[in-house]
Amino acid sequence: MNNLFCFEAFFVGLLEGDGCIYMRKNTQNRTYPVFEISLRSLPENQILLNEIRLQLGGSIQYEKTTSKRKHNGKVKWVGISKKTIRNCLNILKKYPFLTTRKQCQLLYIYKCFNNNDWTYHLQERDCKYTNQKQLIDKYNKAFERPAYFESWLSGFIEAEGCFRSTHRLSFYICQNDDWYLLNAIKDYFDSHHKLSVHKDPRPRKTTFRHYRLSISGRPTLENVIKHLKKYPLLGYKKITYSIFYDKFKDMHYTQ
Repeated sequence: MNNLFCFEAFFVGLLEGDGCIYMRKNTQNRTYPVFEISLRSLPENQILLNEIRLQLGGSIQYEKTTSKRKHNGKVKWVGISKKTIRNCLNILKKYPFLTTRKQCQLLYIYKCFNNNDWTYHLQERDCKYTNQKQLIDKYNKAFERPAYFESWLSGFIEAEGCFRSTHRLSFYICQNDDWYLLNAIKDYFDSHHKLSVHKDPRPRKTTFRHYRLSISGRPTLENVIKHLKKYPLLGYKKITYSIFYDKFKDMHYTQ
């Protein structure tokens, strides 16, 4: 690990992609927040989540499924205690969320701090994302990459990135609604590729737009590789990246 890498900013990026923040209630019907990150139950992910536990507190939980597919279980990091929640909130003051969805979730948490009755939560939870569109419009017009963007991005890639190593080498990353964020990643990698709207033929009740940035071609992929040398992946995604990287070297890849 180099001194440019910031684990806390990486944690925020991972939380934005594979995490959630929600409310529970205690026996007195008072609400309290829960931070959670859920990954596939693989050794590399277990090591990553255990490092989060060591640095922030919380617990590791394993969730099995009934499917016969291999490696389909989940490993979760869950933060519930006041100390762990305080640690998370302190990190988010230093390295704020960059996705509008998580910003809305965090704002809702603070509202529940001021009124922690479970009835209030039941009344207000459906209004959690009321201001999300306004935030998206604001950032689409003007978004600046923060100083911690590089480490944050590696955490976000750990959650949302995908490395393709069959046929033509490529890297892609997706995000719902937040066009500005993928555009910032596109600019950071000096990519000429267009942002596309991924169309899912399956019927959906939601109305979000699913944006995708797909990167190929040697010059841009080299920028991705340079980034990940300085700001490494820490979970299972580093395994798929290493396969991608080895093939990139072997093929002397060109577009």
